[in-house]
Amino acid sequence: MSVYKSGAFIQQCFSVHPRCLTLQKFTPPELAFFTCTSCRLTHRVTIRALTMRVPVKLASEGRAQSEENVFDLLAGCLSAHAMALTVCEMDVVNDRLGMRCADCRRFFDFEVASFETRERT
Repeated sequence: MSVYKSGAFIQQCFSVHPRCLTLQKFTPPELAFFTCTSCRLTHRVTIRALTMRVPVKLASEGRAQSEENVFDLLAGCLSAHAMALTVCEMDVVNDRLGMRCADCRRFFDFEVASFETRERT
């Protein structure tokens, strides 16, 4: 099985077929696994930092970031409504990845330490 230590493959998946790229597994505090159903690749992202933000309108309505840990919030989104989580930003040059949860309207910003891609069998 080939392993590619580059963000080029996840960037290509996001550019060509972004709806096929999904968060499959999240193991806090450092690993997130994404799969692409179109090209059958698995992408491992090592997280340097994870932050969360909510739209200004929701924050003004009292739905600002709670005291909960950001890792717990993302894990909760993944277990409760995984289909609502989408990759909305990808910048491998600056080592950033962004996700949005359509159900709870949160944005999760990943500062990435490394990208790896593996071919699935």
